[in-house]
Amino acid sequence: MNSAWHDLYANLAVVALLLSVWTHAQYWLERHAPLLRNILFGTLMGAGAVATMVLSVELLPGVFIDLRTSILAVAALFGGPLSALVAASIAIAYRLIIGGNGAIAGTMSIALASGMGLGLLAAIRRRDIRHTDVVALALMVAAATLLSINALPSKSANLMWAQFAVPAVVMIFVAVVLAGAAILHGRTAAHEQYLVRAALAQAPNFQYIKNEKGQFVAVNQGTANVNGFADPADMEGKTDFDLVPEERARELMEQEQVVMRTGVPITEREELLPDAQGTAHWYSTTKVPLHNRDGKIIGLAGVTQDFTARKQLETELRDSRNLLSYALAEMSDGLAMFDKTGTLVFANDRYRSIFPHTSHIRVPGTHLRDILKAVIATGEQTNIPKNSSAAWMEQIVANLKSESVEEVRLSDGSWLYIRTRPTPDGSALVVVSDYTEIKNAEQKLVDLNVELQQLATTDGLTNLVNRRAFDETIDIELGRVARTRTSISILMIDIDHFKTYNDTYGHPAGDECLRVVAQCLRSTLTRTTDVAARYGGEEFAVILPGVDEDQAYQSAEKIRLSLRSLSIPHSGSTKGVVTVSIGLATYDPSAMHRRASEILTRADEALYDAKAAGRDRVTGWQQRYDIDAAISPAG
Repeated sequence: MNSAWHDLYANLAVVALLLSVWTHAQYWLERHAPLLRNILFGTLMGAGAVATMVLSVELLPGVFIDLRTSILAVAALFGGPLSALVAASIAIAYRLIIGGNGAIAGTMSIALASGMGLGLLAAIRRRDIRHTDVVALALMVAAATLLSINALPSKSANLMWAQFAVPAVVMIFVAVVLAGAAILHGRTAAHEQYLVRAALAQAPNFQYIKNEKGQFVAVNQGTANVNGFADPADMEGKTDFDLVPEERARELMEQEQVVMRTGVPITEREELLPDAQGTAHWYSTTKVPLHNRDGKIIGLAGVTQDFTARKQLETELRDSRNLLSYALAEMSDGLAMFDKTGTLVFANDRYRSIFPHTSHIRVPGTHLRDILKAVIATGEQTNIPKNSSAAWMEQIVANLKSESVEEVRLSDGSWLYIRTRPTPDGSALVVVSDYTEIKNAEQKLVDLNVELQQLATTDGLTNLVNRRAFDETIDIELGRVARTRTSISILMIDIDHFKTYNDTYGHPAGDECLRVVAQCLRSTLTRTTDVAARYGGEEFAVILPGVDEDQAYQSAEKIRLSLRSLSIPHSGSTKGVVTVSIGLATYDPSAMHRRASEILTRADEALYDAKAAGRDRVTGWQQRYDIDAAISPAG
């Protein structure tokens, strides 16, 4: 039993030696591609498995016991399928070479150990391997070892249980745990070491370490590149005298000696220096002394940053600020900024000058309420509610918290357009534009539009509604009376023998006659809802909403008699004076379908009847008798 423990201790020593080699090689391997790392790892672990078999305990001729399964399981867990395949292939090849009765069983144990490692890796593939995973693998391999004992021939199994079962299981468990823990620790240390070196090498700034003699001990890739070296190692041992002109090197040496002599660092020293191509760059340098454990200064560490771009931005920002100040001073709009409490913090000259009565108080440090109180006191604005000026003032202050637009008229007649925009920090930007000219032009445009609209809807000769406006109005009125179930009447009016009148008295007299008829219509139709229009030539039309046929007849008679009473001479008429004929059509409240074309046609037909009956009369519309419809089909 003691011999078994000793032999397995030797196996464990092989495992420890193997792990020591791997741990020291980890950092070197980190710099290589994963494929090569896995192949080398599998090769090393396979060699370790062979070493354990060389030092194995021969239970019976051809039957060996060792710690190979622990190494192969760890190789699979940490190296993955490729490492497992390489390590298992090496181990199986050697086991088959040494042969014996247990060759097949030994090969199967190698495959089983590798499979357990890969199985556990697959189960945890979405996260990093932990120490608990290593312990779980150790238990799996130990349990598999116990089960494999029963697979041996009975004589070998009995001997194994009697002498080797306990030490083998214990040593396998310990070997897996130690191997896994060592590899995890080695990986972490190698990764951190590589991370530190990578950070130094790949840092965007120029980083370097010098000894007391001013020699470079370590530099990053950026420092090497700027000095013309491809590999940072090529700069080690050199001084500034090997890199820059003597005068510059002496200046740097003197600065650094002061740092190492006094212990006072150089902090963010700015310099404008040319690069290798002669282009000027701005550099900021910090150099700090380095101490050993005894506190003695043994060198210095330096960081130099090229901040040319930042310097350019600062210059551009300064220029932009100056330009902005000029623009704010010269801009035509007033600009003011209020903080979140409502206090004025900035105002350009235009903002103050645009308010002539309160410019003296519109200065930084004044609260908006005090400004508004001055506005009320001076009467600067004309749109302030007289009985609620306090509420108005609070509303203006509240407007600083939300986007708002306000039109303000000053007492001098000028108009201001005030836009308020809150900012994310609670402040408010106020832009004031004087748009008096625009407002005046706008009013002129409104007046012109009204005039144009009137011209577009009015007959220029009679000042009555024209045909176009009449057509639009009748559609509107028909729709309205249809909804209210009320009557509507239409009058069609024609001046009798007007062509003869024109021929006899001339067109100016004819135009005056038309104006007289229009005046009769205006004086007779007193309701605001009545619409009189010049329908075309000497023809007029009247819309009488809410008027039934009898009422319409009375209105038409008033128009006819009003004109006749003027006794305007007309030698071309049998009446001797100017007269009109009027046709009348009505939709009563019971009419379901009301169409402008239909009622106009009816009024026109009634006008035709009035003329046919001798003119100078009012005639209502009568249903036309359809002879064809009256004759029966058989008739």
